Amino acid sequence: MIFCNLGSGSKGNSTYVQDDGPAFLIDQGFSLKDLLARMDRVGLDPRQVSAILLTHEHSDHLHGVGIFARRFDVPLYTTSITRRKIPEKIVKNVRIVEFTAGDELNIAGMKVKTFHIPHDAVDPVGLVISGKQHRIGIVTDIGNEVQYLREYLNNLDILFLESNHDPVMLDNGPYPLWLRQRIKSRDGHLSNKQASALFRQLNLNGRLKHLILAHLSEQNNTPDLVLKQFALSVEKRESPPQLYVATQHEPGVVIEL
Repeated sequence: MIFCNLGSGSKGNSTYVQDDGPAFLIDQGFSLKDLLARMDRVGLDPRQVSAILLTHEHSDHLHGVGIFARRFDVPLYTTSITRRKIPEKIVKNVRIVEFTAGDELNIAGMKVKTFHIPHDAVDPVGLVISGKQHRIGIVTDIGNEVQYLREYLNNLDILFLESNHDPVMLDNGPYPLWLRQRIKSRDGHLSNKQASALFRQLNLNGRLKHLILAHLSEQNNTPDLVLKQFALSVEKRESPPQLYVATQHEPGVVIEL
């Protein structure tokens, strides 16, 4: 199974997943030129992509879905509620497959369990992707560490988890009050502390090999703060996973399971 985050943050998001066959993208918030350059940098072939799955309608996840889908003639998977929020100009001449949050999908030969997450979008979803032997959990753009996530985020080989902001940096940073309140709300984004608390609650049974912390704020967080927050939580695990921080401007490493 192959996993590669191609960029994560408020300026664009996209992730590549493959398991012994075709691949699919989770979100596509970049220009086509930018995304193809990122894929080329890490040796991934866009012609292997057979679909795009959209987690929610915010532009940093949606911006480039249409142009990629049209160029490579692949369908877009989105919830029916989210579909109604997508501007028609973005998805013109794109094949759309609608689903309901909670459905299990079959995409590129992988089972994709979808589930609702708290965020200020109309119908945002988290994902657990199961290949023939491995499982990947993807949870970003989430406002609080709700207990029901433990039902889904278990026995994973890879966890891609939001760790968006440091509360002190946010409170003393350049953002206006309304935006700081939105980020800290229960439908906003996870702080480093909240993300670490969620991670400690998960039943991973010593299986987790890779933990990628994602969607960092460029103004209100730093990789060093994230790594410091998670270091102790990871070290306490019986079999500590490899720890990474996803970045906005460069693709991450290609992880092969």
